[in-house]
Amino acid sequence: MLPNLNLPEFVTSLPSDKREVFFRPFLVKEEKILLMALEGRDQEEIQNSVMKIMTNCVNMEQDELESLPYFDIEHLFLQLRARSIDNTATIKVSHTDTEECDHVNTLTLDLNDVVVNVEEKSNILMLTESVGVTLQYPSLRVAAQLDTINESDVEKLFSFIASCIVNIFDNDNVYEEATVEEKIEWIGNTNKTQFNEIMKFFATMPTVEYTLDYVCEKCGKKDSVHLRGLTSFFS
Repeated sequence: MLPNLNLPEFVTSLPSDKREVFFRPFLVKEEKILLMALEGRDQEEIQNSVMKIMTNCVNMEQDELESLPYFDIEHLFLQLRARSIDNTATIKVSHTDTEECDHVNTLTLDLNDVVVNVEEKSNILMLTESVGVTLQYPSLRVAAQLDTINESDVEKLFSFIASCIVNIFDNDNVYEEATVEEKIEWIGNTNKTQFNEIMKFFATMPTVEYTLDYVCEKCGKKDSVHLRGLTSFFS
């Protein structure tokens, strides 16, 4: 029997609650799974590959891992990538205005500079003087739904919001056992102002993001690109 190769263990803190989490680098065979998914550019396949690698490498139970806010998963994965391969990533970007110069620049960034800024804000929204809702940030799988939702997909949007409702409450009761259908109906009964207040919570969700300044290799013009979301760091 061939000898086992010992793997180092690293630690990082989750952006959501500063909890320390231990992880090991991913293996060559696990990297292959990711590369194939990135090459196909299918968001669901990329998501599944990320979760599979995370389950193998992070010292957490799968159920707990899958329930983490999506930006914790993004942070963990960038840490995994930095420790498993190296701390740099290469991306290709073009000018915002390509009429003057359509050159595609190849840029390198340090993944250790990428952070998740989690602002302190309440997840309890008072929609009237007596009725409120407690929300939670979506998991990676739930957050992925946002990429396929537009303003006309009311049913999908309501379903997404419902999956992020912890409870609804008034002066007398806290309603924690409501079904998804009941939550969807309740969301439909909000007025425009109340609904916008709920949507504001999701519009300002944390994520991995980084602004990279660069000088175009061809025209010499200074420009910048704002990267937001996990897949933008591996374009």
